[in-house]
Amino acid sequence: MDDTAFIAALQLTDSFFPSGAVTLSHGLETFLSDQSTAIDLSQLLHDYLERKIAPCDLVAYAHAYQAAAEGDVERLHQIDRYLNVSLLPQELRQGSVRSGRGTLETLRRIVEEPLFQTFLAGVDAGKSGGHLPICLAILHSIWRIPQHRGGCMLLYAFMVNFLSAAIRLGHLGHRQAQGLLIHFRPQLMPLVEQALESQLEEIGSFVPLADIRAMQHAHLSVRLFSS
Repeated sequence: MDDTAFIAALQLTDSFFPSGAVTLSHGLETFLSDQSTAIDLSQLLHDYLERKIAPCDLVAYAHAYQAAAEGDVERLHQIDRYLNVSLLPQELRQGSVRSGRGTLETLRRIVEEPLFQTFLAGVDAGKSGGHLPICLAILHSIWRIPQHRGGCMLLYAFMVNFLSAAIRLGHLGHRQAQGLLIHFRPQLMPLVEQALESQLEEIGSFVPLADIRAMQHAHLSVRLFSS
């Protein structure tokens, strides 16, 4: 990855980028609202990465990156729709689309590459929702960020957003969060490598309690996050 691609990777991963991902807790707010249950945040994050984000979002990203590299816009919309039906809780689907469209809208008048603009026009026309992993795959391909590095970025960005939510909810300190980021570093590349070898039809996740918590989030009397 050359220096320009590296800087592009930093730009997309930085929380300064207005995708809207920082407004999501992925059901964590509901977990922490239940005072009767102790939460092992490290184990919860492990389960999210291993059983939800990697086998679902990351697999969709890997196939979308390949489709983007081939300039296959119809395939990108197909993968986007496939990911949509794979995200069972409505709040998670909406959050993924909201972040994806936030990314598209931010760059609508900035990125002129035909692949990006054609996909954006298709999203505007209702061909697919525009989920974040698909949008990132397109941008990573356009900006020559290697696929495996981009996959690590996707997982890392999720961890940062998840831990940031835990901090804002008063459950975690900044030093503890940094310790968890260091702890999970070695686990990211194996997850990426596994996703790159997975078929699109293998997309799926199995964290039923996390899905239930995501569904329950809309019924909280007080909410800081949108999911």
